[in-house]
Amino acid sequence: MLREYAALKRCMLRKEDELRSTENQSRCAVVQLDKLKKTNVFNATFHIWYGECYRHASSTRDASPFRHKDHFGTINGFRLGRLASVPVEWAEINAAWGQACLLLCSLARKMGLQFTKYRPVPFGNFSYIECLDEKGKQLPLYATGGVRFFWDSKFDQGMTAFLECLRQFKEAVESGDTKFALPYRVQKDRLEDSNNSYSIKIQLNSEEHWTKALKFMLTNLKWGLAWVASQFPDG
Repeated sequence: MLREYAALKRCMLRKEDELRSTENQSRCAVVQLDKLKKTNVFNATFHIWYGECYRHASSTRDASPFRHKDHFGTINGFRLGRLASVPVEWAEINAAWGQACLLLCSLARKMGLQFTKYRPVPFGNFSYIECLDEKGKQLPLYATGGVRFFWDSKFDQGMTAFLECLRQFKEAVESGDTKFALPYRVQKDRLEDSNNSYSIKIQLNSEEHWTKALKFMLTNLKWGLAWVASQFPDG
């Protein structure tokens, strides 16, 4: 009789421990769920920086970071642009373009925006712009460098088309929010601040000015991201 009682007592204590453990896990899950409900998917997924940037270790020959102030804009750690003194590898630039393309498509989809003339197609390091008026025509948002690259204008056309899509996004936002304005004006292939204008084309352009234009573009994207996140807080 005593042995049966002791066995039942041990079983009861074990079940009580399991119950307390389940209750603790349930409380943790509720806290985590509450955090997730308050997290905006755009802010959590896309990180754009346009100030002081660091070398992206996975795309360089060594993993030692260095600081290069003010020249590069980055998206999710990938630098967009290159300088003679900082020859960013094309794989990193292509990855940055892929992230930028995915972000613009995601923002447009959230707003229900249908692009005209051009449509950005996110495809990782090989993202491109689809020409809606010319069936089958694609403009790359990626490059490999080399001599042939500087004689091929399709990359420039792709980047200019991307700016056109960004301009359409801006106009769609402004149609419902007259107070909204991007920090840099988009005019064809150029981005303008109060004093200067920089082309997003790399041909017949300096790497410094091209990188500056890309930084302005990412800044505009960040403003667009902030607006969508404020209008759709649930992501």
